[in-house]
Amino acid sequence: MNNTYIKDYTNSFLINNHEYIVTAPARFDRKTDELVDDLELDDIANEIAEQLYRDDTGLVSPADIKKYRNNIKLTQLEFTKLLGWHQNTVALYEVGAFPSEADNKVLKALMKNNDFLSGLLADDDKVPDKVANRITAFLNGEN
Repeated sequence: MNNTYIKDYTNSFLINNHEYIVTAPARFDRKTDELVDDLELDDIANEIAEQLYRDDTGLVSPADIKKYRNNIKLTQLEFTKLLGWHQNTVALYEVGAFPSEADNKVLKALMKNNDFLSGLLADDDKVPDKVANRITAFLNGEN
């Protein structure tokens, strides 16, 4: 990589018909000054654009989902089952997939109001005791 250098580069990203102009580090060829593929740097620029989209559309971020799930001490699978979603849904959201509008509303409601979580627990008699106990501890501030 010593034949390349890094400098800021401005690029346009189109996400669901929303355009975002992002300036981020990119790799260039020293001899030709042309842009060179660098997956790590490209991912950074893409993540910036995706976060701008999340901010514009009010989507919950992957970090916020993971933080909330960890706060209530549930695995991805336990959290997904509690919500009644497909087993891969939370995993996909936590690595960057955009939640559907309906799922985003559920996630935002959970994160804003413990009564929503309490209601989920009360409405589902199939929640295993160990999961129910962790959720109850969270709701009682016993974290």
